[in-house]
Amino acid sequence: MTARPNARTLLAGDVAKQLSIGVQTLHYYEREGLIPAPERTEAGYRLYTSELIERIAFIRKAQTLGLPLDEIKDILDLAEQGACPCGHVQRALSGKLVEVNQKLRQLRSFQRELVALIERSGELSARCDEAQICSIVEDASPPDGARRVTTPLTPKRASLQKQV
Repeated sequence: MTARPNARTLLAGDVAKQLSIGVQTLHYYEREGLIPAPERTEAGYRLYTSELIERIAFIRKAQTLGLPLDEIKDILDLAEQGACPCGHVQRALSGKLVEVNQKLRQLRSFQRELVALIERSGELSARCDEAQICSIVEDASPPDGARRVTTPLTPKRASLQKQV
């Protein structure tokens, strides 16, 4: 069905500007089933109703709360079925809080490691002539959970290690 733009509908570019998102994001939401396909003009331009714009604004706000799009789709589906999705949202947000707390613990640990490294950087940089590039980075312990990267010794470092 084709329609004409009117006072109750907006074109994709206008919606994108109003919600500070890209037009391709709108198209992606449509492809992924997060929003129904909007009506189109005779020229094929999508027309967004105020209800559809509110739905897109809801999706964006849910994303800012850390909810992934598949979770948001489940929430929207529950609402369309007439069920109140608030319990589902509460569980999803509780799970997100667990993730955030875990990341905060990791960041605090990393912060402590950086502080310790900075405190040792004077001592480490005094050995710069022994380093391939920078002794501070080369002698640093990897952060918790990071994969240790080992580099082969350069001839300079290999000869220095033999002397020790």
